[in-house]
Amino acid sequence: MWDLREAAEALEARLLRPAAPFAVSGAACDSRRVRPGDLFVALPGTRANGHDYLGDAFARGAVGALVARDPGVGSNLLLVSDVQAALWELAAWRRAAVEATIVGVTGSFGKTTTKELVAAALSARYRTYRAPENYNTEIGVPLALLSIPNDAEAAVFEMGMTARGEIRRLADLLQPWAGIITTVGPAHLGQLGSLEAIADAKWELAEAIPEEGILAVGWDSPELRARAERCSGLCLRFGKSPEADFHPRDVAADRPEGVAFRAVTPAGEVPVQLKLLGDHIPVLACGAMALAWGMGVPERSAAQALAHVEPVPHRLHLRQAPFGWLLDDCYNANPLSMGAALRTLTSLKLPVAQRIALLGDMLDLGPDEDRYHAHAVREAKEYGVDALFCYGPRFAKAFRHWKGPGAAEPEDLASLLPAVRREVWTAPTLLLVKGSRGMALERAVDALLLTPAGGEPTD
Repeated sequence: MWDLREAAEALEARLLRPAAPFAVSGAACDSRRVRPGDLFVALPGTRANGHDYLGDAFARGAVGALVARDPGVGSNLLLVSDVQAALWELAAWRRAAVEATIVGVTGSFGKTTTKELVAAALSARYRTYRAPENYNTEIGVPLALLSIPNDAEAAVFEMGMTARGEIRRLADLLQPWAGIITTVGPAHLGQLGSLEAIADAKWELAEAIPEEGILAVGWDSPELRARAERCSGLCLRFGKSPEADFHPRDVAADRPEGVAFRAVTPAGEVPVQLKLLGDHIPVLACGAMALAWGMGVPERSAAQALAHVEPVPHRLHLRQAPFGWLLDDCYNANPLSMGAALRTLTSLKLPVAQRIALLGDMLDLGPDEDRYHAHAVREAKEYGVDALFCYGPRFAKAFRHWKGPGAAEPEDLASLLPAVRREVWTAPTLLLVKGSRGMALERAVDALLLTPAGGEPTD
């Protein structure tokens, strides 16, 4: 916890209507997510202004608010000229008092899942805090930093980016002692232009690790291998290759209850059983074990802790559906994660007669977006998908490569869903729903989970 009065002094801000309690345990910028003891950060937005929601925030238990004007509601208002800039300054002030070892997580693929795995592995030895959900931006990271408990011994943060310099700025705020870079792949190509530029942007985390620190590097990425010699701290390698310090063997990725494998480590082999799905998960788990091992967590203790990690919502989350099962992977998509999802769809051992994919566009892939979408359609055919439904202008264009059951719709998701409903009810089905965040395919997940026999949605 930290004190609002001390924060006001650090920000040189006016504290309006001071009233006990002054202790803050967290921070939120969405009034619906405020918990008792939080500071509400009243950010201005294009659709809504946080200042209009102070009443709701205080009703939910906020003890104060960071504001640029006084709406006349609540107490302990930290009055500043620029709320977003003050949020960053407040987080930097709080970071100076945090004694926990900070761990940064980045990569083109699997960041949020890796964050969960790293936090679990470290929890075998340390009181560990992890940033919530995907708080990985210049707003989310400072909010998470303001929520670190005083007794935390380790804190794990996801670090996202869309351009060069963003991870460096987050690292300047977090001052990580350890980090993990999962991989480099074709994500944000529209902004960065090349895999080399993406690698440079991700490597900004490595450049922030001190000489006495630890970096776990995804060894399957040529771009990361080429940069590994620049690592100033202890560099631990993880990946599929036996060259890696930590790598999986005897992988069983077809089990609906979760993947199982043996982790090869410098201290010997360890059996690992997870609740997560996907043939890419064992590599991410090996990365978490590598980083935890470097921080003094025995490999067997880490493996036992990893067994308790629950699936992250909308990330290869297997859910029962009226027509069989739905594999919800609609949070985000790039070519690497799309391939992993399609392999999972077609390999899981489930009592179904058909495996169907509903794919939404992969965004921000730059001038090669047509090639990447066409490749995903061909992968669906190669892996044995029985029917394919495509949503969005990019996948609708690529659908011509399919030559099988299904349909495509460039603009209107609602008009595509009746065809999906009819198809999933022809036989017991496993349905994959996946697309970039901007495609909002959780709408399809919600609608299809309500689909009864006959194919018409319930009210």
